[in-house]
Amino acid sequence: MSTQPATSCALCGARAQRTYESMEGYVQGSVFDVYECSGCHTSFVLLHGPLEEEYNVIYGTDPTKDAGYAYYLYLAHAARQLKNPLKDFGEFSATFWGVVRALEEEKIPAGARILEIGSGLGYLTHALNKAGYRCEGLEYSSSAVTFAKEFFGEEHLLGSVEDISVSRAEMYDVVIATEVIEHVIDPNAFVAHALAVLRPGGILILTTPIKDIHPQGTIWETEPAPVHLWWFTEKGIERIAEKHKAETRFVDFMPYTSRKVWTVHRGTAHTPPTSGPVVDPEGKPLTPRKEGPKELLMRVLPAWMYVKLVSFYHHLRFLQKDRTPTRYMYGMCAVITKPNADRMSSVPAAAS
Repeated sequence: MSTQPATSCALCGARAQRTYESMEGYVQGSVFDVYECSGCHTSFVLLHGPLEEEYNVIYGTDPTKDAGYAYYLYLAHAARQLKNPLKDFGEFSATFWGVVRALEEEKIPAGARILEIGSGLGYLTHALNKAGYRCEGLEYSSSAVTFAKEFFGEEHLLGSVEDISVSRAEMYDVVIATEVIEHVIDPNAFVAHALAVLRPGGILILTTPIKDIHPQGTIWETEPAPVHLWWFTEKGIERIAEKHKAETRFVDFMPYTSRKVWTVHRGTAHTPPTSGPVVDPEGKPLTPRKEGPKELLMRVLPAWMYVKLVSFYHHLRFLQKDRTPTRYMYGMCAVITKPNADRMSSVPAAAS
């Protein structure tokens, strides 16, 4: 491990120290330096070269055929089969539970206009529409958008939030981005554009893996780079929002962890990262995917039945008598409120 050199944190401007040099990335042969901010304690990687070639290896295949997307395809089928997929997804996954909880706590009414950024194969957008919201999905992958339109309907847009931040300015009551911000090169610009399409007083709901639950000194306990470029703390997300005079709160997972079976894996301090590499330069997996009980059930059960079964399992709280309920899960759910009109004059313009 090397302690030099240092750089500045793009989120808060504080000094960031290199905590690991040449960490292996997702693609065999790629390496990234890991830095930790001394102010907000968010970790991030600095790039040794352009990302386009690696992204083509990781994301360039058809998501309806690539084995890595099988889980998301399964959720798409479940969303179409379930009567109330938003409720069921909330019982199925802590990530979705956080989103549902945020919508409930913010009292977002039926009919509210929602944009889901990074909508993938469209299952959450569809679930929100079935729950009575008016939701559109926005996705950068053309093959994913093609699938979502054919499978769910025309409420799926191709592009990025930067592409639409001017043409759709202040059109939405809510913007949702689940597990997206850790993938983007510039989180400040991403949030700026997301806030731009919100009406004053609207909310941005972000979910992302949380660093705060891990022991101090844990280097990188998230997806290997460049799949993830950032590993956020709550303070890091707050610093982004503060740049736009926006308020941030975090969904409390105590109601979830007090009544459900849950698992939070915690890293080990001051040890080398355990992630990567996963595929060779041609995109072929380096290790065959092992089929466990989860994969076996997904192979033999209809998608809706699997979601219901996992939800039932999560309610068997007696299996976790030794775990103390906590406000944290493996990911955070942040709710960022765009300033009202009387405060907007002090908000910096969105990055172009």
